[in-house]
Amino acid sequence: MSYWQKRQQQLSKQLEKDEDKLKKRLSSYFDTEYRKLEKQIAAYYKQYGTDNVIQYRRLMESLSDADKRLLIEQMDEFAKKYPEYAHLLPVRESIYKLNRLEGLQYSVRMQQLEIGAVENEQITEHLNRQAMRGANAAAEIMGFGKNFYFNNPDITKRFVNIPWSNGENFSQKIWNNTTKLANYLNSDIAQGIARGDSYDRLVRKVRERFSSVSRNDAYRLIYTEGTYVMAESTMQPFTDDFEKYRLSTVGDGNVCSICRGVSEETFDIADRQPGVNFPPLHPWCRCTFTIEVDDWDKWMDDYEKRHGNGQAQKVANHINSDIISSSNTKEDIQVHSVGKINRDIYKCITEDIVTDEVIITDERIQHIKERHPNDYERFYSYIPEIINDPDFIIEANKPNTAVVLKEIEERGEKFKLVLRIKVQGDPEEYKNSIMTFWRIGGTTWRKTLKNKTVLYKKE
Repeated sequence: MSYWQKRQQQLSKQLEKDEDKLKKRLSSYFDTEYRKLEKQIAAYYKQYGTDNVIQYRRLMESLSDADKRLLIEQMDEFAKKYPEYAHLLPVRESIYKLNRLEGLQYSVRMQQLEIGAVENEQITEHLNRQAMRGANAAAEIMGFGKNFYFNNPDITKRFVNIPWSNGENFSQKIWNNTTKLANYLNSDIAQGIARGDSYDRLVRKVRERFSSVSRNDAYRLIYTEGTYVMAESTMQPFTDDFEKYRLSTVGDGNVCSICRGVSEETFDIADRQPGVNFPPLHPWCRCTFTIEVDDWDKWMDDYEKRHGNGQAQKVANHINSDIISSSNTKEDIQVHSVGKINRDIYKCITEDIVTDEVIITDERIQHIKERHPNDYERFYSYIPEIINDPDFIIEANKPNTAVVLKEIEERGEKFKLVLRIKVQGDPEEYKNSIMTFWRIGGTTWRKTLKNKTVLYKKE
């Protein structure tokens, strides 16, 4: 696992902690608001009901002047407190034409507007914090120092409340959810009274609606927007120096088919599109990304030409753990022997092969498990056959590296393996090392053979 991937894990954990805190605050707030609504309904039953039931015709009578004044005061108070949302208020003149049922329904709508305003404030503050944290973390990886964006708070405006999904920002989604819930509640109230429901039965229905819809909509929004903001803010510092990325799944064995399929491809950073090929791909998505580079040596040269700060090797090592650092010692690396290669076959990569032994490190095993959940556990036993008897060896983008393709016919499974060959001049403790390994589909197999240079083909 690279330093950047570890840093992403830390960011995800911090994000989840902040989400939990926000969810608890909103949950407590929702409970308080529901109790207010319950008291309001109780007051209607007490004032207009008989034997715990309201006669529907009594609610068709005109709303009292006192209740009309209360609604207008409620509207004025909301407009004063949230002037940016004043345009969402109903037309004042309509208040004078309301009957008692409509008065209760207007009051419900006003309450939902208040809830929507509070959600907007709380979620905006939460996402601003994540955007700043993510952008600074990535900037540090790029060698720009800690808190690079400290004096640039406007950086959050690039990512927070942006209409990235269906042309809507999260604020619009909150107001859509607010309107939806208000309509549901008002429909439940009107239908319940028309049926002659008792107070207990009606509030039970309203409580179920209020609790499930409000919480689920808010939590889904917090989670999904958090993934979007974290992904975009952490990508921002990479956009000037890198061109490609790959979707990185959580790797917990529960990856959905959507994310798993997209994670098999590499995309241009300039062409990233949330919901299509960049996180989040769907509601509740918690994927991230990894930076992909075809030729790290060339990238480091280009980086130094642009920046001249001597940070190229450090940045490269932070982002890609496949880059072998000369500071690693034998004691640092836990290795496992997995088989041997046929030197004659691998001469297509280099004539300078020092050993036929192949190893894999614990770090590479963990990398495979995270990037390709379950592949290592299920197919590890095929590795000796794959490296010793490959079907194809493809030219890699790194020196002394083989991309191996192998089909295990009895299983009907196809595999791709990346093998770093030890050559003269490498540190003594190095061996031929497996960098990564995973099962691939027929489409990826065919595209690889079509678009890459084949150095070896089994007869």
